[in-house]
Amino acid sequence: MSNDINNYFKIMGNDIIIKVKIVPGSSKNKIIGAYNDALKITITAPPIEGKANKKCITYLAKYFDVAKSKIEIISGRTSKNKLIKIYDISKKEFLDKIEKIN
Repeated sequence: MSNDINNYFKIMGNDIIIKVKIVPGSSKNKIIGAYNDALKITITAPPIEGKANKKCITYLAKYFDVAKSKIEIISGRTSKNKLIKIYDISKKEFLDKIEKIN
């Protein structure tokens, strides 16, 4: 079990793909940090009718200071394990935000 930051994201030009593990129905929205080669995120919304996915996108857009339209769940819509793509974000912007976790 590795908790290395470099194991859960991939840079694709100006976009970043992140492996995430979502914990829906939590007490607050928060990025917990690296967990089993994914970025663990708690979300207050329940995993019903896409509510947790919508809340996750809204939370990540606010956290990374990008438009919601620049965040897409590219796989795992019905799973706790997802691949999320953030468009038009530099590696530096991404890493600056990630370093503020905890």
